[in-house]
Amino acid sequence: MTTPFAELEKRVSAEIDAHYGEATRVVRKVAGQYFSRSADGGRANVDVIGVVDYNPVMARPKDQGQYDGFQPGVAGDRIHVSYTASRFTDRDAWPADGDEIWLLDPDRHGAKLRVTRSDPDELGRIVSVCVPA
Repeated sequence: MTTPFAELEKRVSAEIDAHYGEATRVVRKVAGQYFSRSADGGRANVDVIGVVDYNPVMARPKDQGQYDGFQPGVAGDRIHVSYTASRFTDRDAWPADGDEIWLLDPDRHGAKLRVTRSDPDELGRIVSVCVPA
């Protein structure tokens, strides 16, 4: 038996995907210590609708010196890709560290992201934290 909140969350998540989702492909990579990873033949690539979110962040180096005011700021993006958890069969099918997420929307010009981690948000979605690949 599901709760009324769980049913509402399921409907809301479907609406979010319908309005803000875009086609992505999770490309599986073999885990390893080297930056350039090869394809993982043991796990199939999967095409799935996800919500891509670019959050601008300002990074500043931390220094204990007297010239802290002269440290440059570096602008960047924190990139999250959110998926409905039910789109994956189990936790092993989630995007894993080192996998790539290809954005299939033609307007994205073939953008590729590298997954650094994937965590549940406790509301029925999986959030993959990414960096540009």
